[in-house]
Amino acid sequence: MQRRIARSIPMLVAGTMLFAAGCTVGPKYQRPAITAPVAWRMPADVSESIANEKWWELLKDPVLQQLIRTALIHNTDIRIAAAQVVQAQAQVMVVRSAEFPQVSVNPSAQRERAVDLESHSSSTSASTFSDFALPGNISYAVDFWGLYRRATEEARDNLLSTEQARRNVIIGVVSSVAQDYFQLRTLDLELQQTKETVSAYQDSLNLTESLFKAGVQSELDVKQAQTALQTALAEIPALEQQIGQEEDALSLLLGQNPADIPRGLGIEQQPLPPSVPAGLPSQLLERRPDILEAEETLAASYAAVGVARAQFFPQLTLTGAGGTESNVLSQIVSAPSLIWSVAGGLTQPIFTGGRLRGNLEAAKAQQQQALVSYEKTVLTGFQEVNDALIAYQRSKEQLTAQETLVKAEQGALHLSNLRYQGGVDTYLNVLTAEESLFTGQITLAQDRNAVWAALVQLYQALGGGWQS
Repeated sequence: MQRRIARSIPMLVAGTMLFAAGCTVGPKYQRPAITAPVAWRMPADVSESIANEKWWELLKDPVLQQLIRTALIHNTDIRIAAAQVVQAQAQVMVVRSAEFPQVSVNPSAQRERAVDLESHSSSTSASTFSDFALPGNISYAVDFWGLYRRATEEARDNLLSTEQARRNVIIGVVSSVAQDYFQLRTLDLELQQTKETVSAYQDSLNLTESLFKAGVQSELDVKQAQTALQTALAEIPALEQQIGQEEDALSLLLGQNPADIPRGLGIEQQPLPPSVPAGLPSQLLERRPDILEAEETLAASYAAVGVARAQFFPQLTLTGAGGTESNVLSQIVSAPSLIWSVAGGLTQPIFTGGRLRGNLEAAKAQQQQALVSYEKTVLTGFQEVNDALIAYQRSKEQLTAQETLVKAEQGALHLSNLRYQGGVDTYLNVLTAEESLFTGQITLAQDRNAVWAALVQLYQALGGGWQS
Protein backbone atom coordinates (compact mmCIF):
# COMPACT_ATOMS: atom_id res chain seq x y z
CA MET A 1 0.00 0.00 0.00
CA GLN A 2 2.80 2.42 0.88
CA ARG A 3 4.57 1.71 -2.40
CA ARG A 4 1.40 2.39 -4.39
CA ILE A 5 0.95 5.72 -2.63
CA ALA A 6 4.59 6.61 -3.18
CA ARG A 7 4.31 5.76 -6.87
CA SER A 8 1.19 7.94 -7.16
CA ILE A 9 3.02 11.12 -6.13
CA PRO A 10 4.75 11.72 -9.51
CA MET A 11 1.49 10.87 -11.29
CA LEU A 12 -0.35 13.45 -9.17
CA VAL A 13 2.26 16.09 -9.90
CA ALA A 14 2.21 15.33 -13.64
CA GLY A 15 -1.58 15.54 -13.75
CA THR A 16 -1.53 18.86 -11.92
CA MET A 17 1.08 20.22 -14.38
CA LEU A 18 -1.12 19.29 -17.34
CA PHE A 19 -4.17 20.86 -15.71
CA ALA A 20 -2.33 24.09 -15.05
CA ALA A 21 -0.72 24.31 -18.49
CA GLY A 22 -3.56 26.16 -20.21
CA CYS A 23 -4.08 29.07 -17.83
CA THR A 24 -2.06 32.29 -17.94
CA VAL A 25 -2.89 35.84 -16.95
CA GLY A 26 -1.63 39.11 -18.37
CA PRO A 27 -1.67 40.66 -21.85
CA LYS A 28 -0.70 38.68 -24.95
CA TYR A 29 1.88 40.35 -27.16
CA GLN A 30 0.85 41.71 -30.54
CA ARG A 31 3.11 43.77 -32.76
CA PRO A 32 2.10 47.44 -32.58
CA ALA A 33 0.58 48.93 -35.70
CA ILE A 34 3.30 50.93 -37.45
CA THR A 35 2.52 53.23 -40.35
CA ALA A 36 5.47 52.74 -42.68
CA PRO A 37 6.13 55.28 -45.47
CA VAL A 38 4.78 54.25 -48.84
CA ALA A 39 8.10 55.17 -50.49
CA TRP A 40 11.46 56.69 -49.67
CA ARG A 41 11.90 60.43 -50.07
CA MET A 42 14.73 59.92 -52.53
CA PRO A 43 13.52 57.90 -55.53
CA ALA A 44 14.95 54.39 -55.30
CA ASP A 45 14.37 50.96 -56.76
CA VAL A 46 12.10 49.05 -54.35
CA SER A 47 11.99 45.72 -56.16
CA GLU A 48 14.94 44.23 -54.27
CA SER A 49 16.99 45.64 -51.41
CA ILE A 50 20.76 45.84 -51.55
CA ALA A 51 20.68 44.65 -47.94
CA ASN A 52 19.91 41.16 -49.26
CA GLU A 53 23.46 40.99 -50.63
CA LYS A 54 26.15 39.49 -48.44
CA TRP A 55 28.77 41.98 -47.33
CA TRP A 56 31.48 40.17 -49.30
CA GLU A 57 29.37 40.58 -52.46
CA LEU A 58 29.18 44.34 -51.94
CA LEU A 59 32.72 44.94 -50.67
CA LYS A 60 34.84 43.25 -53.33
CA ASP A 61 38.31 44.30 -52.18
CA PRO A 62 39.97 41.00 -51.08
CA VAL A 63 42.09 42.73 -48.45
CA LEU A 64 39.05 44.47 -46.98
CA GLN A 65 37.18 41.17 -46.91
CA GLN A 66 39.99 39.56 -44.93
CA LEU A 67 40.05 42.48 -42.49
CA ILE A 68 36.31 42.10 -41.90
CA ARG A 69 36.64 38.35 -41.34
CA THR A 70 39.38 39.01 -38.80
CA ALA A 71 37.18 41.54 -37.02
CA LEU A 72 34.25 39.10 -36.92
CA ILE A 73 36.44 36.66 -35.00
CA HIS A 74 38.51 38.92 -32.76
CA ASN A 75 36.56 42.16 -32.29
CA THR A 76 36.00 42.67 -28.58
CA ASP A 77 32.49 44.12 -28.91
CA ILE A 78 31.37 41.07 -30.91
CA ARG A 79 32.91 38.73 -28.34
CA ILE A 80 31.16 40.57 -25.52
CA ALA A 81 27.85 40.38 -27.39
CA ALA A 82 28.33 36.65 -27.97
CA ALA A 83 28.99 36.10 -24.25
CA GLN A 84 25.83 38.06 -23.44
CA VAL A 85 23.85 35.67 -25.67
CA VAL A 86 25.27 32.68 -23.78
CA GLN A 87 24.36 34.38 -20.50
CA ALA A 88 20.80 34.97 -21.73
CA GLN A 89 20.53 31.32 -22.79
CA ALA A 90 21.60 30.22 -19.32
CA GLN A 91 19.09 32.61 -17.77
CA VAL A 92 16.30 30.93 -19.73
CA MET A 93 17.36 27.59 -18.23
CA VAL A 94 17.37 29.07 -14.73
CA VAL A 95 13.93 30.68 -15.05
CA ARG A 96 12.35 27.69 -16.81
CA SER A 97 13.48 25.32 -14.06
CA ALA A 98 10.69 26.71 -11.83
CA GLU A 99 8.12 25.05 -14.12
CA PHE A 100 9.31 21.58 -13.18
CA PRO A 101 9.27 19.55 -9.96
CA GLN A 102 12.34 19.94 -7.81
CA VAL A 103 13.77 16.61 -6.62
CA SER A 104 16.53 16.11 -4.07
CA VAL A 105 18.05 13.27 -2.04
CA ASN A 106 19.40 13.75 1.51
CA PRO A 107 21.13 10.58 2.75
CA SER A 108 22.30 10.62 6.36
CA ALA A 109 23.93 8.34 8.93
CA GLN A 110 24.00 8.76 12.72
CA ARG A 111 25.47 6.75 15.59
CA GLU A 112 24.79 7.60 19.28
CA ARG A 113 25.89 6.22 22.61
CA ALA A 114 23.69 6.75 25.68
CA VAL A 115 24.92 6.26 29.26
CA ASP A 116 22.52 5.58 32.21
CA LEU A 117 24.14 7.43 35.12
CA GLU A 118 21.32 6.55 37.54
CA SER A 119 21.77 2.81 37.20
CA HIS A 120 22.24 1.02 40.58
CA SER A 121 24.30 -1.70 39.06
CA SER A 122 27.97 -1.99 39.89
CA SER A 123 28.90 -0.90 36.39
CA THR A 124 27.57 2.03 34.41
CA SER A 125 24.89 1.02 31.88
CA ALA A 126 25.48 2.20 28.25
CA SER A 127 23.67 1.64 24.95
CA THR A 128 24.74 2.34 21.35
CA PHE A 129 22.21 3.27 18.67
CA SER A 130 22.59 3.61 14.86
CA ASP A 131 20.27 5.33 12.42
CA PHE A 132 20.62 5.24 8.61
CA ALA A 133 18.25 7.22 6.35
CA LEU A 134 17.92 7.57 2.58
CA PRO A 135 15.10 10.11 2.09
CA GLY A 136 14.13 11.88 -1.14
CA ASN A 137 12.05 15.03 -1.52
CA ILE A 138 9.96 16.35 -4.37
CA SER A 139 8.23 19.71 -4.53
CA TYR A 140 6.19 21.35 -7.24
CA ALA A 141 4.66 24.82 -7.39
CA VAL A 142 1.48 24.45 -9.42
CA ASP A 143 1.51 27.13 -12.12
CA PHE A 144 -2.25 27.73 -12.29
CA TRP A 145 -1.93 31.38 -13.36
CA GLY A 146 1.12 31.10 -15.59
CA LEU A 147 3.52 32.86 -13.22
CA TYR A 148 6.47 30.67 -14.15
CA ARG A 149 5.49 30.23 -17.79
CA ARG A 150 5.25 33.98 -18.29
CA ALA A 151 8.62 34.38 -16.56
CA THR A 152 10.08 31.84 -19.02
CA GLU A 153 8.43 33.72 -21.88
CA GLU A 154 10.04 36.94 -20.67
CA ALA A 155 13.46 35.27 -20.44
CA ARG A 156 13.13 33.84 -23.94
CA ASP A 157 12.12 37.20 -25.38
CA ASN A 158 15.12 38.75 -23.64
CA LEU A 159 17.30 36.04 -25.20
CA LEU A 160 15.94 36.87 -28.67
CA SER A 161 16.55 40.56 -27.96
CA THR A 162 20.13 39.77 -26.97
CA GLU A 163 20.67 37.78 -30.16
CA GLN A 164 19.42 40.70 -32.24
CA ALA A 165 21.70 43.01 -30.25
CA ARG A 166 24.62 40.77 -31.21
CA ARG A 167 23.62 41.00 -34.87
CA ASN A 168 23.42 44.76 -34.53
CA VAL A 169 26.95 44.81 -33.13
CA ILE A 170 28.13 42.66 -36.04
CA ILE A 171 26.64 44.95 -38.69
CA GLY A 172 28.16 47.92 -36.88
CA VAL A 173 31.61 46.33 -36.88
CA VAL A 174 31.37 45.36 -40.57
CA SER A 175 30.38 48.93 -41.43
CA SER A 176 33.04 50.50 -39.23
CA VAL A 177 35.83 48.35 -40.67
CA ALA A 178 34.72 49.21 -44.22
CA GLN A 179 34.41 52.94 -43.54
CA ASP A 180 37.74 53.13 -41.72
CA TYR A 181 39.42 51.18 -44.51
CA PHE A 182 38.03 53.50 -47.18
CA GLN A 183 39.14 56.49 -45.11
CA LEU A 184 42.60 54.97 -44.83
CA ARG A 185 42.81 54.43 -48.59
CA THR A 186 41.60 58.01 -49.12
CA LEU A 187 44.40 59.32 -46.89
CA ASP A 188 46.85 57.14 -48.80
CA LEU A 189 45.70 58.74 -52.04
CA GLU A 190 45.91 62.23 -50.56
CA LEU A 191 49.47 61.50 -49.40
CA GLN A 192 50.38 60.21 -52.84
CA GLN A 193 48.88 63.25 -54.54
CA THR A 194 50.62 65.57 -52.10
CA LYS A 195 53.98 63.96 -52.82
CA GLU A 196 53.32 64.22 -56.55
CA THR A 197 52.44 67.88 -56.06
CA VAL A 198 55.65 68.40 -54.08
CA SER A 199 57.58 66.89 -56.99
CA ALA A 200 55.78 69.20 -59.43
CA TYR A 201 56.48 72.22 -57.21
CA GLN A 202 60.14 71.21 -57.04
CA ASP A 203 60.31 71.06 -60.83
CA SER A 204 58.66 74.48 -61.03
CA LEU A 205 61.12 75.87 -58.51
CA ASN A 206 64.08 74.48 -60.47
CA LEU A 207 62.73 75.99 -63.69
CA THR A 208 62.02 79.34 -62.04
CA GLU A 209 65.52 79.50 -60.56
CA SER A 210 67.03 78.75 -63.98
CA LEU A 211 64.93 81.47 -65.60
CA PHE A 212 65.86 83.88 -62.81
CA LYS A 213 69.56 83.22 -63.33
CA ALA A 214 69.07 83.78 -67.03
CA GLY A 215 67.43 87.10 -66.25
CA VAL A 216 64.11 86.08 -67.74
CA GLN A 217 62.06 85.95 -64.51
CA SER A 218 62.14 87.96 -61.30
CA GLU A 219 63.20 86.88 -57.83
CA LEU A 220 59.54 87.14 -56.78
CA ASP A 221 58.73 84.15 -58.95
CA VAL A 222 61.42 82.17 -57.15
CA LYS A 223 60.04 83.12 -53.73
CA GLN A 224 56.52 82.19 -54.80
CA ALA A 225 57.73 78.80 -56.04
CA GLN A 226 59.60 78.20 -52.75
CA THR A 227 56.48 79.12 -50.74
CA ALA A 228 54.29 76.75 -52.74
CA LEU A 229 56.81 73.92 -52.26
CA GLN A 230 57.13 74.39 -48.52
CA THR A 231 53.35 74.64 -48.12
CA ALA A 232 52.89 71.28 -49.83
CA LEU A 233 55.74 69.72 -47.82
CA ALA A 234 54.04 70.81 -44.59
CA GLU A 235 50.96 68.75 -45.52
CA ILE A 236 52.88 65.45 -45.53
CA PRO A 237 53.47 65.05 -41.73
CA ALA A 238 49.83 65.84 -41.00
CA LEU A 239 48.65 63.21 -43.48
CA GLU A 240 51.11 60.64 -42.14
CA GLN A 241 49.80 61.32 -38.64
CA GLN A 242 46.21 60.75 -39.77
CA ILE A 243 47.20 57.54 -41.54
CA GLY A 244 48.89 56.19 -38.42
CA GLN A 245 45.89 57.03 -36.25
CA GLU A 246 43.50 55.47 -38.77
CA GLU A 247 45.57 52.28 -38.74
CA ASP A 248 45.38 52.26 -34.93
CA ALA A 249 41.58 52.65 -35.08
CA LEU A 250 41.34 49.75 -37.53
CA SER A 251 43.60 47.62 -35.33
CA LEU A 252 41.22 48.16 -32.43
CA LEU A 253 38.27 47.05 -34.57
CA LEU A 254 40.26 43.95 -35.53
CA GLY A 255 40.86 43.14 -31.86
CA GLN A 256 44.61 43.52 -32.29
CA ASN A 257 47.43 45.66 -31.00
CA PRO A 258 48.20 48.77 -33.11
CA ALA A 259 50.00 47.67 -36.26
CA ASP A 260 50.38 48.37 -39.96
CA ILE A 261 47.23 47.61 -41.96
CA PRO A 262 47.58 45.79 -45.31
CA ARG A 263 46.30 47.60 -48.39
CA GLY A 264 44.29 46.38 -51.33
CA LEU A 265 42.53 48.38 -54.02
CA GLY A 266 42.89 52.15 -53.97
CA ILE A 267 39.85 54.25 -53.20
CA GLU A 268 39.66 55.21 -56.87
CA GLN A 269 39.72 51.51 -57.87
CA GLN A 270 36.92 50.29 -55.63
CA PRO A 271 34.05 49.05 -57.87
CA LEU A 272 30.73 50.67 -57.06
CA PRO A 273 27.60 48.55 -57.63
CA PRO A 274 25.71 49.42 -60.81
CA SER A 275 22.52 50.10 -58.84
CA VAL A 276 21.59 50.49 -55.18
CA PRO A 277 17.98 49.33 -54.66
CA ALA A 278 16.53 50.10 -51.25
CA GLY A 279 13.48 47.82 -51.19
CA LEU A 280 10.18 48.73 -49.57
CA PRO A 281 10.18 50.76 -46.34
CA SER A 282 7.97 48.15 -44.64
CA GLN A 283 10.71 45.53 -45.11
CA LEU A 284 12.82 47.44 -42.61
CA LEU A 285 10.70 46.09 -39.74
CA GLU A 286 11.78 42.54 -40.54
CA ARG A 287 15.43 43.20 -41.37
CA ARG A 288 17.07 45.75 -39.11
CA PRO A 289 18.51 44.07 -35.99
CA ASP A 290 17.98 47.09 -33.76
CA ILE A 291 14.27 47.19 -34.65
CA LEU A 292 13.94 43.45 -34.01
CA GLU A 293 15.84 43.88 -30.74
CA ALA A 294 13.44 46.62 -29.63
CA GLU A 295 10.46 44.45 -30.59
CA GLU A 296 11.70 41.47 -28.57
CA THR A 297 12.27 43.77 -25.60
CA LEU A 298 8.69 44.99 -26.00
CA ALA A 299 7.42 41.40 -26.11
CA ALA A 300 9.37 40.64 -22.93
CA SER A 301 7.71 43.59 -21.20
CA TYR A 302 4.28 42.08 -21.96
CA ALA A 303 5.34 38.84 -20.29
CA ALA A 304 6.68 40.81 -17.31
CA VAL A 305 3.23 42.33 -16.81
CA GLY A 306 1.80 38.79 -16.77
CA VAL A 307 4.34 37.78 -14.11
CA ALA A 308 3.41 40.76 -11.94
CA ARG A 309 -0.32 40.09 -12.34
CA ALA A 310 -0.03 36.37 -11.54
CA GLN A 311 1.47 37.21 -8.16
CA PHE A 312 -1.94 38.47 -7.00
CA PHE A 313 -3.43 34.96 -7.20
CA PRO A 314 -3.07 32.02 -4.79
CA GLN A 315 -0.04 29.78 -5.24
CA LEU A 316 -0.39 26.04 -4.62
CA THR A 317 2.70 24.03 -3.67
CA LEU A 318 2.77 20.24 -3.51
CA THR A 319 5.52 18.45 -1.60
CA GLY A 320 6.27 14.80 -1.19
CA ALA A 321 8.92 12.84 0.60
CA GLY A 322 9.79 9.19 0.48
CA GLY A 323 12.67 6.95 1.34
CA THR A 324 13.96 4.41 3.78
CA GLU A 325 15.21 4.51 7.36
CA SER A 326 16.75 1.74 9.48
CA ASN A 327 19.07 1.24 12.40
CA VAL A 328 20.87 -1.46 10.41
CA LEU A 329 22.62 -0.42 7.22
CA SER A 330 22.06 -3.79 5.54
CA GLN A 331 18.29 -3.35 5.89
CA ILE A 332 18.16 0.19 4.51
CA VAL A 333 16.48 -0.93 1.28
CA SER A 334 14.09 -3.47 2.83
CA ALA A 335 10.33 -3.00 2.69
CA PRO A 336 9.74 -2.40 6.42
CA SER A 337 12.13 0.55 6.23
CA LEU A 338 10.04 2.54 3.72
CA ILE A 339 8.74 5.98 4.80
CA TRP A 340 6.73 8.58 2.90
CA SER A 341 4.74 11.76 3.30
CA VAL A 342 2.60 14.00 1.07
CA ALA A 343 1.63 17.60 1.78
CA GLY A 344 0.13 20.55 0.00
CA GLY A 345 0.13 24.24 0.80
CA LEU A 346 -1.83 27.20 -0.53
CA THR A 347 -0.57 30.77 -0.25
CA GLN A 348 -2.85 33.72 -0.94
CA PRO A 349 -1.44 37.23 -0.54
CA ILE A 350 -3.75 39.32 1.65
CA PHE A 351 -1.77 42.41 2.56
CA THR A 352 1.67 43.25 1.16
CA GLY A 353 1.82 46.97 1.83
CA GLY A 354 1.35 47.80 -1.85
CA ARG A 355 4.28 45.68 -3.05
CA LEU A 356 2.28 43.63 -5.57
CA ARG A 357 0.41 46.67 -6.87
CA GLY A 358 3.67 48.57 -7.16
CA ASN A 359 5.29 45.69 -9.09
CA LEU A 360 2.36 45.61 -11.50
CA GLU A 361 2.37 49.36 -12.09
CA ALA A 362 6.14 49.30 -12.60
CA ALA A 363 5.81 46.48 -15.14
CA LYS A 364 3.11 48.41 -17.00
CA ALA A 365 5.30 51.51 -17.05
CA GLN A 366 8.22 49.49 -18.42
CA GLN A 367 5.92 48.08 -21.07
CA GLN A 368 4.95 51.61 -22.11
CA GLN A 369 8.61 52.63 -22.22
CA ALA A 370 9.43 49.61 -24.39
CA LEU A 371 6.56 50.51 -26.72
CA VAL A 372 7.73 54.10 -27.17
CA SER A 373 11.33 52.91 -27.57
CA TYR A 374 10.23 50.50 -30.30
CA GLU A 375 8.35 53.25 -32.12
CA LYS A 376 11.36 55.57 -31.86
CA THR A 377 13.70 52.86 -33.16
CA VAL A 378 11.45 52.33 -36.18
CA LEU A 379 11.27 56.06 -36.90
CA THR A 380 15.04 56.32 -36.52
CA GLY A 381 15.45 53.49 -39.01
CA PHE A 382 13.31 55.22 -41.62
CA GLN A 383 15.22 58.46 -41.06
CA GLU A 384 18.64 56.80 -41.40
CA VAL A 385 17.69 55.08 -44.66
CA ASN A 386 16.34 58.33 -46.11
CA ASP A 387 19.44 60.23 -45.01
CA ALA A 388 21.74 57.59 -46.49
CA LEU A 389 19.83 57.54 -49.79
CA ILE A 390 20.10 61.31 -50.04
CA ALA A 391 23.79 61.25 -49.11
CA TYR A 392 24.59 58.52 -51.63
CA GLN A 393 22.76 60.18 -54.51
CA ARG A 394 24.13 63.67 -53.86
CA SER A 395 27.67 62.48 -53.19
CA LYS A 396 27.67 60.61 -56.52
CA GLU A 397 26.53 63.78 -58.28
CA GLN A 398 29.23 65.76 -56.50
CA LEU A 399 31.84 63.15 -57.44
CA THR A 400 30.89 63.38 -61.13
CA ALA A 401 31.10 67.17 -61.06
CA GLN A 402 34.46 67.09 -59.27
CA GLU A 403 35.92 64.64 -61.80
CA THR A 404 34.98 67.07 -64.59
CA LEU A 405 36.48 69.95 -62.64
CA VAL A 406 39.80 68.14 -62.07
CA LYS A 407 40.09 67.37 -65.79
CA ALA A 408 39.56 71.05 -66.56
CA GLU A 409 42.17 72.05 -63.97
CA GLN A 410 44.68 69.63 -65.45
CA GLY A 411 44.16 71.24 -68.86
CA ALA A 412 44.50 74.74 -67.38
CA LEU A 413 47.79 73.82 -65.68
CA HIS A 414 49.20 72.41 -68.89
CA LEU A 415 48.39 75.60 -70.80
CA SER A 416 49.75 77.81 -68.03
CA ASN A 417 53.07 75.92 -68.05
CA LEU A 418 53.35 76.30 -71.83
CA ARG A 419 52.63 80.03 -71.67
CA TYR A 420 55.07 80.53 -68.78
CA GLN A 421 57.88 78.62 -70.46
CA GLY A 422 57.27 80.62 -73.61
CA GLY A 423 57.55 83.84 -71.66
CA VAL A 424 53.97 84.80 -72.46
CA ASP A 425 52.57 84.50 -68.93
CA THR A 426 53.71 85.07 -65.34
CA TYR A 427 54.52 82.38 -62.83
CA LEU A 428 51.61 83.53 -60.67
CA ASN A 429 49.15 82.01 -63.15
CA VAL A 430 51.10 78.74 -63.11
CA LEU A 431 51.10 78.74 -59.32
CA THR A 432 47.38 79.44 -59.21
CA ALA A 433 46.70 76.57 -61.63
CA GLU A 434 48.89 74.17 -59.62
CA GLU A 435 47.19 75.09 -56.35
CA SER A 436 43.74 74.69 -57.92
CA LEU A 437 44.63 71.25 -59.29
CA PHE A 438 46.12 70.14 -55.96
CA THR A 439 43.01 71.25 -54.06
CA GLY A 440 40.76 69.68 -56.67
CA GLN A 441 42.57 66.32 -56.48
CA ILE A 442 42.31 66.24 -52.69
CA THR A 443 38.61 67.09 -52.89
CA LEU A 444 38.12 64.39 -55.53
CA ALA A 445 39.67 61.77 -53.24
CA GLN A 446 37.44 62.89 -50.39
CA ASP A 447 34.38 62.82 -52.65
CA ARG A 448 35.14 59.21 -53.59
CA ASN A 449 35.37 58.37 -49.92
CA ALA A 450 32.08 60.19 -49.29
CA VAL A 451 30.33 58.02 -51.89
CA TRP A 452 31.58 54.83 -50.27
CA ALA A 453 30.78 56.09 -46.79
CA ALA A 454 27.21 56.86 -47.88
CA LEU A 455 26.88 53.45 -49.53
CA VAL A 456 28.09 51.62 -46.41
CA GLN A 457 25.77 53.74 -44.24
CA LEU A 458 22.86 52.88 -46.53
CA TYR A 459 23.74 49.20 -46.42
CA GLN A 460 23.84 49.32 -42.62
CA ALA A 461 20.66 51.40 -42.36
CA LEU A 462 18.80 48.84 -44.48
CA GLY A 463 19.86 46.06 -42.11
CA GLY A 464 22.41 44.31 -44.32
CA GLY A 465 25.86 43.09 -43.51
CA TRP A 466 25.41 40.97 -40.38
CA GLN A 467 25.56 37.58 -42.12
CA SER A 468 28.75 35.75 -41.18
